[in-house]
Amino acid sequence: MNGATRSGIGRRRGAAASSKSPLTSIVVVAVSFSLTFFVILILGFSSSAMPTIHSDDHWKDAPDVPLSIAAEKGDAVDELMSKQFRKWAEIIRGDLHLVNIETSGIISNDESKKKNKSGASYQGVKAIFCKLDWAEYKKDPPLLPMFRMLVSASGCDKTKNLITMDLVTVVQKTRGYDKIREMRQTQNVDGVHVMPPAGFVFHESRVGSTLVANALTAMNPEGHRVYSESTPINEALKACQGMLSKCDMDVNVELFRDVVYLMGRTSSPTEKNMFFKVSSVGSKRIGVLREAFPSVPWIFVYRDPVQTMMSHLDPAKIQKKNVRGGAPAAVCTRAKRHPPEDLIQLANDYGEDVDELSDEEFCAAHLATLCESALRQMKKSDGKGVAVEYDGLVDKLIQSIIPNHFGIDIDEAARQRILDVAKVYSKSKTDKKDWVEDSRKKDKRSTPEIRAASTTFLSAS
Repeated sequence: MNGATRSGIGRRRGAAASSKSPLTSIVVVAVSFSLTFFVILILGFSSSAMPTIHSDDHWKDAPDVPLSIAAEKGDAVDELMSKQFRKWAEIIRGDLHLVNIETSGIISNDESKKKNKSGASYQGVKAIFCKLDWAEYKKDPPLLPMFRMLVSASGCDKTKNLITMDLVTVVQKTRGYDKIREMRQTQNVDGVHVMPPAGFVFHESRVGSTLVANALTAMNPEGHRVYSESTPINEALKACQGMLSKCDMDVNVELFRDVVYLMGRTSSPTEKNMFFKVSSVGSKRIGVLREAFPSVPWIFVYRDPVQTMMSHLDPAKIQKKNVRGGAPAAVCTRAKRHPPEDLIQLANDYGEDVDELSDEEFCAAHLATLCESALRQMKKSDGKGVAVEYDGLVDKLIQSIIPNHFGIDIDEAARQRILDVAKVYSKSKTDKKDWVEDSRKKDKRSTPEIRAASTTFLSAS
């Protein structure tokens, strides 16, 4: 062009075009320019007239779907949606499950809104997905009683099987898909639906909460999904706690809702009810649950203080499970080197220095912080929160908690399945063990130090 040397096909085309008159070339250029301008004008008008579900810049390769297609009908729309959402298909269908979240980079409020066009009140949370083998867990809950065991058995403890995405973007995409289907008043592809939470189980630790989770699963394996101390829920509950947190309660509530929403996605037509058994320390964050899901029932499982402490500090078990440094391998004393503020305050209220507490006293004080937190939230819950004592737990589940509090019908078959799973030690793991009542044994073997500590710190709660 203009004397420049051409190569290949371009040069040959130029040679062929040189035989045309200058007037013809001018007409061709003018027509081409007019058509191009017209197409650009039409596309610009269309995009401004059709609102879309926006995505973060990092995910530009995942195209947005105009909400206007929600009003359309027919296979052509289904095909378009399939293409547009292909990148997210496994998550949208519920084939990939949320197994972890990383909240260390969370940013909230005005700072987040400046950087995030989605409208969410936070950003910077990573969502980690993997395909969980729910069938294996539901087949025999006591063999995989904890979420981390299901994660491992599903190969989701291997990096190669994990998919990491921005959580806000994933929530936006999945909600956008659900909104389109809802507007079209059609069922989601492959029967995909979102299970709302049917109930939450909080507990004091070592008080039968795993039995509750196993019973909820066993009574209706096809219809129930139970997350037993799942990492995403634990992390979401505590994402904004502490004085140094980068987010507030409102952000924490929104994050918690988003996590529960993603964990409730399923393509199984029979799965209807979802339950969460939360780690014991989550009892300090019941307020987040109440703000996020004020109408959802929850329970707090507790036990006789001496028996609970013996489950943690039984001298016979401690001798076998000493860890380096000689510290007892007990859940209730893990925070002894870095005690939380509420435990420090509790010790001060009793005229004690937290650094001077014995293992038994620290354990009792830790358990007291859980019980007192649950009790405070229970008083504010308008009956949605109920305390459930360990003694007679199975009968309480069958006769009251499941049918009356959680609102789930129990037929004779479901009742028998609960009774059957209750005969097995709830944390049998690889080898099934028969469950043996041990309350009297714990009372008899308890030490004077355990009894004194439980009286001091746990008698009031």
